[in-house]
Amino acid sequence: MHRGLHLLVLLTFLVSSTVLTAAAQEATPGAAPAGGDSLLAGLGYPEIRVTTDGTTNDFPTELEAGRYHVVLENQGDMDVAYLELLIEQLPEGMTFEEADAAFAEAEAAGPPFVPPDIFFEMVYAGGLATEAGETKGFVLDLTPGEWAVLLTAYGPESEEGTDMPVTVTVTGEMPEIEVPTGHVEIGLVDMEFVVPDSLAAGPQVWQVTNTGLQVHHLVLSRVPAGTTEDQMIEFVSSFFVPTATPGAAATPVIEPGLAYEDVLDVFFTLPLSREQVNLYELDLEPGTYAMICVMPDPSGTAHVMLGMVAIVTVA
Repeated sequence: MHRGLHLLVLLTFLVSSTVLTAAAQEATPGAAPAGGDSLLAGLGYPEIRVTTDGTTNDFPTELEAGRYHVVLENQGDMDVAYLELLIEQLPEGMTFEEADAAFAEAEAAGPPFVPPDIFFEMVYAGGLATEAGETKGFVLDLTPGEWAVLLTAYGPESEEGTDMPVTVTVTGEMPEIEVPTGHVEIGLVDMEFVVPDSLAAGPQVWQVTNTGLQVHHLVLSRVPAGTTEDQMIEFVSSFFVPTATPGAAATPVIEPGLAYEDVLDVFFTLPLSREQVNLYELDLEPGTYAMICVMPDPSGTAHVMLGMVAIVTVA
């Protein structure tokens, strides 16, 4: 994976699965089964199953254009504690070597990391992440062209990943997509989430669509009732601003406001470019939730710091 992009995706993982997790859990809350009786499987889209122990990537190298249900079966042990599947498309005429060089140059110029122009020119079609022994799925659209499917395995202690890229040639014309009914529509626009007036508890399908100009994603976390958007911004900002004391504790507490143990990881998507759509299955408990986006704008500022945060109630 492009080194700089790896940093961005790692930041997504850290914010959603480390920074915003009160305690280690056996499985990510809200993650629904990807088997034949799952809600996503019931939509009837063709399935692509990637089965791996963290050393292989068996994603097909040729596909017809269309909408697919991608299932990632993580058969790794704790030496491969985390697998991530990201699907992207480079600008026409650009090589991976050129992209890697652009991200490496941007990283060397930091901190902070300011993404290169290519970050905003690439097309990100989304993806998902799984822990060891976990199977999860999502739905995406693959349009004609060359796509890169980046499967990255992370160890339990290392911030580095082992990459297993596959180039996928998508042919034909994009068919008319049969839109599912009864799903929850979540919109990603520039520095704002578009969310229904009410969200119900229980198993459900979320359709996450980016209609903004910039790359966005969604991190969903359980928070105490009464939490405000300003409190969430203050909380997240502590992880972007370097601590004044080198020996400061790694688990900060914001006073007044949210403490580390107040915020519980539930779900996150990987980057989505404009007009890209992903469908996910969630199983939500009643309560208060915060949505944020930590993707960067051209200055390197995380979108949450520019107001891309929403507080929602699930009943």
